Amino acid sequence: QRAVNARYHQAALLPYGCENGVGSFLSAPSLDFLYNMRQVELINNVNRLTEGSVHEASPLIRVIYDSAQDPTQTALLNNASQAWNIDFFLQTLTVEPVNLREDVRRQIAEQFVSFDRFKATFAESALSMFGNGWTWLVMNETGQLSVMNTYNAGSPFTAVPSKESNAMKGMSYSAIQRSAGRRPFIKLSPIIGLSMWQESFLPDYGLDRETYVNRFWDVINWTVVHERMLSTRSGSRTTV
Repeated sequence: QRAVNARYHQAALLPYGCENGVGSFLSAPSLDFLYNMRQVELINNVNRLTEGSVHEASPLIRVIYDSAQDPTQTALLNNASQAWNIDFFLQTLTVEPVNLREDVRRQIAEQFVSFDRFKATFAESALSMFGNGWTWLVMNETGQLSVMNTYNAGSPFTAVPSKESNAMKGMSYSAIQRSAGRRPFIKLSPIIGLSMWQESFLPDYGLDRETYVNRFWDVINWTVVHERMLSTRSGSRTTV
């Protein structure tokens, strides 16, 4: 059973049960580990690390964004970012088949030549991962889509420094803090996220990462993907 400490930060409920896994993609033991063990550990760590601080009652995205700018908060950043990533990944999945919407297919195909080209690009990026990390389809503020990897617990929110951030290199940390009104990262909103952490695929697939990536397409909830694309275009997602 889950044993998340009863504090502000809580793991979101999944839209499906853990008892049967997720189709042929994740077995029940694998899903149980990711959701009821790993996610609980990460959320408990976030609660412990934020207790009594200004981030104790902050949304997880705010915690990620702020801790990414503070070199003394690496442990908090890693735990908060990985907790958010796992939740986003699991919320992307469905145990009941959801057909790919034609408008989603068309929008993706317009930017990747074809939908099959997008899938190939995404898979190539995922399989090129050396070590643990994540593969994402992200959208910027103008609606442009791209595929990217982040390593370890990295998230798209803090992956790409802005030009202003590059200009801050060499500044003292106190000087950076005084420039808090500037946005240090390019705003990217994740649309699809795939865990390429070994703990996600080794139990069910061993070293066969290719089959793991291929089966991912069968369990994506394309309704959720569509909603994320719409809300990103409207500017309502990933606000910090």
